Amino acid sequence: MALRDLLAPQARRTTFVAAAILGAGLAATFAIREFSERLIAADMQRRFAVDAVDISNAISERLRTHAEVLVSMQGLYASIGRVDRAQFRRYIDVLDLGRRYPGFQALQSLRHVTPDHLDAFVAEVRADKSIEHFGQPDFAVRPPGPRSIYNVVEFVEPMRGNENALGFDAGANPAQLDSLRRSTETGRIVATPPVKLVQDTSGGLGFIIRAPIYRAGEPTQTVSQRNAALHGFVASVYRTNDLMRGILDPRTLQQMHIQVVDRGYAKPTQEGVMIGEPEDTTVTPTLMYDSLEPNLGLVTQMVMSAGISADRSLVVGERVWRVLFTTNPGSIYEVSHTVPNVVLASGTAISLLMMLLAVITMRSRRLSGNLSTLDAEQRALVDNPLAGILFTAGHRILRGNRRIAELCGRNSTALPGNTIDELVATKADGEAFDAALNRIRDSAMATEVELHLRRSDGSTLLVDAYGKPLATGDILWVIQDKTDALAVEAERRAHAHAMEEANERLTTSLQLAEIRAKEIVLLTELSGVLQSCQSREEIFAAVQTYAGYLFTEEAGALYYLNNARNAVQRGAHWGALQADAVSFPVDDCWALRRGTTFPISEASQGLVCNHAGPCGATGTGFVCQPLIAQNNLLGLLYREHTSVFGEGADQLATMLAEQVSLAMANLELRELLRQQAVRDPLTDLHNRRYLEDALVRETTRSQQDGKPLALAMLDIDHFKGINDSHGHEAGDAVLRGLGRILRETTRASDIIGRFGGEEFLMLMPGVTVEVAAQRAQQVLDAVHRMQVTLPSATLDGVTLSIGLAVMPVHVAKGDDLLAAADAALYEAKREGRNRVVVSHRRAKADTAA
Repeated sequence: MALRDLLAPQARRTTFVAAAILGAGLAATFAIREFSERLIAADMQRRFAVDAVDISNAISERLRTHAEVLVSMQGLYASIGRVDRAQFRRYIDVLDLGRRYPGFQALQSLRHVTPDHLDAFVAEVRADKSIEHFGQPDFAVRPPGPRSIYNVVEFVEPMRGNENALGFDAGANPAQLDSLRRSTETGRIVATPPVKLVQDTSGGLGFIIRAPIYRAGEPTQTVSQRNAALHGFVASVYRTNDLMRGILDPRTLQQMHIQVVDRGYAKPTQEGVMIGEPEDTTVTPTLMYDSLEPNLGLVTQMVMSAGISADRSLVVGERVWRVLFTTNPGSIYEVSHTVPNVVLASGTAISLLMMLLAVITMRSRRLSGNLSTLDAEQRALVDNPLAGILFTAGHRILRGNRRIAELCGRNSTALPGNTIDELVATKADGEAFDAALNRIRDSAMATEVELHLRRSDGSTLLVDAYGKPLATGDILWVIQDKTDALAVEAERRAHAHAMEEANERLTTSLQLAEIRAKEIVLLTELSGVLQSCQSREEIFAAVQTYAGYLFTEEAGALYYLNNARNAVQRGAHWGALQADAVSFPVDDCWALRRGTTFPISEASQGLVCNHAGPCGATGTGFVCQPLIAQNNLLGLLYREHTSVFGEGADQLATMLAEQVSLAMANLELRELLRQQAVRDPLTDLHNRRYLEDALVRETTRSQQDGKPLALAMLDIDHFKGINDSHGHEAGDAVLRGLGRILRETTRASDIIGRFGGEEFLMLMPGVTVEVAAQRAQQVLDAVHRMQVTLPSATLDGVTLSIGLAVMPVHVAKGDDLLAAADAALYEAKREGRNRVVVSHRRAKADTAA
């Protein structure tokens, strides 16, 4: 009973310490588990937020690219003024929107019409026969009914699937009135609220982005001027589901639930910049898109997940879109509890082990005086199979375990009686052992030393020896083989070296990615500049300016095809070119011959284009890249590098070639449309519109510089009889023949054109009455000699009647010159035709009148 009372306080103390250790360990374990779970959740939130930003940027970039299409369409109207249905379709076809800018439902052109011009507008659209010979007889404004103003869809492409939109008055939809007003007054691109598209029978939601078109030449600096100059709008129409499917890939939709909410028009800053806050906070948000709903028209409410979420605000056509991102069940963004649970289990096990260790330690101290236990521990230590054990008295070996015998390649029974000098490999090892032995004797503390043991086969082994003095005066040596430790250290160093190399490669990759990103930004900026260029020279100047920043280690040049299409001319260049050719034939370039990039492989690098001959002599690498748009060869992008072209630079050059090709093709299209607007298609002479403008310009110039201006009006005699007798094809042939004669017999400074029907005009600046009469007679004689070959006969003997008036001889004012020539023409008709009649009027008499 007395012994139990003696041991009871020790047991209680052991229990208390064990409980304290267990409690502290469990508390630390739960804290670490909570911290790891929060850390994992924060990392998932960060990854989710980064992915949400990338998706939002992709949506914004796609819509910004589409807005550039509207800007290019504004340029079309600004360059040619009136556009018919065929011109609108050709322009859309050249843009190749289905491949370059996917996501459109349709592109539209709207006409701004007042009620008193509505009937004339409808008649004009119905009479447009530029595509179908019968025009559009069924065109009507919808919905019917009187309104103060109309904004009617005049053109729509593609027509198929969008027929219901043709003739629709956007102003009849109250949801679109505010967007039309904002776009007109600001001159900027404005988006509508979510609307039901008239061409979409599925009931889903969509939206429209519009840009205003103003009549050319009218001022647009103020709101009132813009309202007065408004011609109409160009618009891009979207089904929201179709647009988002073109941006979001299926993998993203499996992981995320994405919703797009329209919050109204954006609040502008003092500088006019739109910010991501709604102008009116009382407007009820409208759900435009839900990735879980196949039909937006069925969505009635917004659903927020209780898991990880993020939201971003975008400004689209001056409207604020809020993009909501939440995780789908089972997505990669769900927080895993595996690691926290492992931490909890491991911490609990460690806490229990620590508690047990404390209990054992305390019990061991109580039993430290037990000799049998100490002897058992000593035997266990000596028989340790992992470390070698030696007991020495100075240099003399007392005994050792099996492990030290294995390390030395000896029998354990042969060790006692030998000395340390017989085990170490060199004299230096013996001296190191002596130094360690002295430290132990001097300090009575444990020490360590590194030795080389000599094995029985003559080989050596590197070991660590830890010596500790015993109470008996002997020394216990624990000897550990360093072979595995050295191998582990070597492996660690190899891993560290590999990690350093991987970090260097990653750093290089990040640097290259940053360079590529900057290059893409520059290329995007250049693309916008190219789309705004009005001439080929502006395109070359833009490319020459930007190329030095895009291809910093290269030299290059941009060539364009000449009018004969048999050679190319240099339009821009950058860097120090080895092959500095200003022009060369098309056949001198493999790329222009084949219509694809050259060289195409490592084997083809042995072939050198004739124009790049200096590169072959100096070993400089080169790449020729043809500029092609709509299967038409436009020119060549030529690059040189003294080293090796990088893959990123080749991709950048390909994108640059596509942008330049598109810009040059757009210029050619605009020039073609301009020529069509001022040329008569039958005779290839100037049309009446051009002649009227030229007449005003030349008469004004004549009045200013005092030089004469002659005007001859020509009319084919009995032209109706030619049509009646030989058919209209014969009449067209006569008109073409007259056009050819006028081009051959007039000067380059003269202005000739078809004024209407069989009437033609000749404007001859700086020509006197006598010279003008001689030239008119030359035309008259040439026409009389003209023979027109018909399928069944040859028509000859065609005659003209020509009326001639000269300013300021016959008239003093430019407004009277055409009337004077017309009067002289009718006098020629009355006198019997086939003659030139000079006006009898005099400028002095006209002035007096």
